[in-house]
Amino acid sequence: MKYFTYKMDLLVLNILAVILITIMIFFTYFITGSISFIDSINVFSLIFIIIILFIHEILHGIGFFILGKVKRKSIVFGAELEKGIFYCMCKEPVSKVNILVALSFPLFFIGILTYIIGIFLGSDLLILLSIFNISGSIGDILMLIDILLMPKDICYLDLDDTTSFTILSKEDLSKKRYFSLKLEKYGKYSDNVKAKDYTKIKVSKSSKWIFIILIIFIIIAFIDLLVT
Repeated sequence: MKYFTYKMDLLVLNILAVILITIMIFFTYFITGSISFIDSINVFSLIFIIIILFIHEILHGIGFFILGKVKRKSIVFGAELEKGIFYCMCKEPVSKVNILVALSFPLFFIGILTYIIGIFLGSDLLILLSIFNISGSIGDILMLIDILLMPKDICYLDLDDTTSFTILSKEDLSKKRYFSLKLEKYGKYSDNVKAKDYTKIKVSKSSKWIFIILIIFIIIAFIDLLVT
């Protein structure tokens, strides 16, 4: 068994996220004849968007639990807002099917399904939240595509880097190329290749300050709404 650690290109992901959100806006206009959901962007929708980001990661965790029967201590939630990242990492190997399900859960439930319900009900808020979630799932979407192209018997493992992941495979993947992924290192898999930080919830120092600033901004905006 060999291990292959891939790093995601955040610049590519951010560019694709902007492209995807633009496509979703035009697509929504095409099927509804309106983009009124943009007018619903305010302090309240901002709060809902932040909540959705947390739910997104929780759904990843649920995906790991359902099929992988992963131990709770092996699921790590956290934020690195300086990188624009909320994350859920699984620090024990899981099957290809398991990681595909875990990646798909938030994209389906609070992305595609929520978008369809929002269109059906004519809810600008649901449409807005689903579009943000779908565009924010660009990393998940690309990982889904790349992992689908990998051998059936692979296992997935997160180590201690929020922008990379490790694949365990009997097949040599070192010569294969995957979109937006850079092969950082590979070699023979052993017990030494494992996650070392099992903190269940981890928030970077920069993220704590960003959270504080964000909360202050929300409070000021809320007070302004009450006054006006």
